[in-house]
Amino acid sequence: MSINLCASHHLILQVSSAQNLSLWVGIAIFIGGVLLMFSHRRSFDEALEQPLREQSIAFENRKYRRRVFVAGMITSLGIMISAIHWVEEPRAFASLILIIMGTLVGILGFAVLDMYSVGLQAIARTDEPDRKKLIEDYLKQRQQTQSQKDD
Repeated sequence: MSINLCASHHLILQVSSAQNLSLWVGIAIFIGGVLLMFSHRRSFDEALEQPLREQSIAFENRKYRRRVFVAGMITSLGIMISAIHWVEEPRAFASLILIIMGTLVGILGFAVLDMYSVGLQAIARTDEPDRKKLIEDYLKQRQQTQSQKDD
């Protein structure tokens, strides 16, 4: 009987420490999400300080909104993970875990979308002097090839 009591007491201590851990991890994630919001705002303001075309301004605005939305999801994830500390009913615990998993999938989905969008923007960005130089180099090589064929 004392072995079972000792084992159940050990299990209760582990659950209690896991709940305390979830509280502190959730608080840390919440603070991280808030700091991400401020960081994205600062980078958005820095991007707008540079002379940009209207298309680039629209891109920066969309990028800022996407990233702040994800930071908000991260912040709410921190709140949900902290809420595990107070949940005792198994159904509520399972529901909360499912919501947390769904939020994680959403965050990953938006992160992939943002990565894809920023990558496309980087590919589409043209630097006129470099572009003209590439065209001139291509034309020179083409003329050299044509002159070698004629000889």
